[in-house]
Amino acid sequence: MKVYKLFIFLAILLTAISCSEENLSETDPFILLKSGDEFNQSGDYVPIGGQLKFGISAVGDGAAITNLTVQRITDNRTITELDKGMFIQKGGLDTTVTFVKGAADIEKWKFSIMNDHRDTASTTTVIFKGEGSAYGPIDFFPSLTIGYQNSTGLPNYVDLNAGLAYDNSSVSGKESTIDLISYYYISSRKSSPTLSCPSYENARFHFPIISDWDVQNSTLYDYFTCDNDVVSETQFNASQNDSLMVNAYTPNSVSGTCKYCYTGKIIPFKTIEGKYGIIKVIRADENETGSIEIAIKIQK
Repeated sequence: MKVYKLFIFLAILLTAISCSEENLSETDPFILLKSGDEFNQSGDYVPIGGQLKFGISAVGDGAAITNLTVQRITDNRTITELDKGMFIQKGGLDTTVTFVKGAADIEKWKFSIMNDHRDTASTTTVIFKGEGSAYGPIDFFPSLTIGYQNSTGLPNYVDLNAGLAYDNSSVSGKESTIDLISYYYISSRKSSPTLSCPSYENARFHFPIISDWDVQNSTLYDYFTCDNDVVSETQFNASQNDSLMVNAYTPNSVSGTCKYCYTGKIIPFKTIEGKYGIIKVIRADENETGSIEIAIKIQK
């Protein structure tokens, strides 16, 4: 009888502990889209190529926000446009994301967050296809040469929006404008001229000065299009607006670095500001004291 009572007591105690732990972990994160003329709203009609701009506010309900995901959903497929890890303990998430309207008549956009208890919250909005086309103008920088990590006498840090490159001295005060750096190394026993960005860990390894920058921008490169030669040099040369940049960019195969950027490779990218662009590798040396020459087309 005593053994039976002890068993009952232990069962009740374990149940209480379990319930207590569940209560402690139960959180209700919250996410919403901002209103106002600056941002797109559900029901908007936007022409193909038109900019979509969404303002996101979210809280983790006492837990850190660890992930933001944005999906574009049409009748044919679901595309994850953004899947970003983070760790925001206080103040919540307050950010703006920009995309471009695709060809589908109706696009459902889903915005989701997760906190460090793995609780999630999401919200959606619907955008309709408007009349006409809104593909926009571009800037073209036909030739820019930058040095790898052990080169001498060449700039290393590129502002893609302006088509300008800086060295260790001239970059002072312009760190927040830098989107691209390049280095060379052997990856998986293969020679790899590489494009990267200040926020990428290997970039800071090869260029330690970046670790001291207050702003370390993230640029996303479409490595799938690069690796598989999806865009030709002819297409790059013929592009007169941003339609090629927008449509060539594959958001589910992007990274803060792009390896194997050999001569002739074409690489779509997206900057931290949400601008789409595309790079043609004119020439790429295959040694760490060499350099890479690129042509850049980017949305104005």
